Amino acid sequence: MSTVRWASYLSVIVSLLLIVSGCGKNIPAIDPAVLQNKVSVLVLTKPNLKDTTKSTFTNTLLSWRDTQHIAFEWIPDVTAISEEQANKIRSVTYDYILVVGNELNQQLLPFASTLSDKKWIFMDDTISQNTSEVSAANIEWKQTGPGFMENQWGEWVKQQQVIGKSMEWVTVSSNPIPSAWAPSEEAERISISDAEGWYPQFQLQVKQHAPDWLVVYSPQESSVLQRMKNLQVPIINMASTTIDVKWDIVLPALLAQMQNKQWKAGIQAYSTQEVQVNKPQ
Repeated sequence: MSTVRWASYLSVIVSLLLIVSGCGKNIPAIDPAVLQNKVSVLVLTKPNLKDTTKSTFTNTLLSWRDTQHIAFEWIPDVTAISEEQANKIRSVTYDYILVVGNELNQQLLPFASTLSDKKWIFMDDTISQNTSEVSAANIEWKQTGPGFMENQWGEWVKQQQVIGKSMEWVTVSSNPIPSAWAPSEEAERISISDAEGWYPQFQLQVKQHAPDWLVVYSPQESSVLQRMKNLQVPIINMASTTIDVKWDIVLPALLAQMQNKQWKAGIQAYSTQEVQVNKPQ
């Protein structure tokens, strides 16, 4: 092979080595801030979630993983935390634990309070009846909030009072009627359905007071509601008010909160944009 041809080959080889060497120097290093901001999430959800809710959670969590590099684990249909699951939660470095379901939230509150290294976000999915105090700095609890029923029904009650309609109330001892709706001087018009032998006395009061409305403020068994219907007095069942959480709004807001490290400990009320209220007509 001629000297000229060897020189040509050598020149090409040197050029390739220089190109490879140059490319190596230009590979960007991983930004430490990106590594530091990676988030791991555990999701615990109650049994019997609506199919639409399951679909929203599935699509959202996969999107978080694929576009935001968030690692997640989802345990569905949780009624109680097993010892094995509790040990795993203690040992794995989850940044956030999201819990969905009123009863599940109540059950996990004491456990969550002991794990100060993990931030817990409880999310009620029905109207909240929680009376627990949330003092732990690592727990945020999204609820319908205090005064929810008053906000939903206050205008109706006021209208009935203005036009002189009388009401007989039914509730439970843990869920008192707002004082603006039934002042103390009208205590005899409130029946407590978890008191022993309450119904005969309630039936007697209805006959004596002849109210325009029977108002059910706390959930009652269907058999009780049927007996009330037999009294031939119109019934307004406030307790059948329900909510649908708009997860397609709530979850993106939680993502922004986690990414921006904007922690909000304690009770946090859903905004009017985050829930749809369904009231009986």
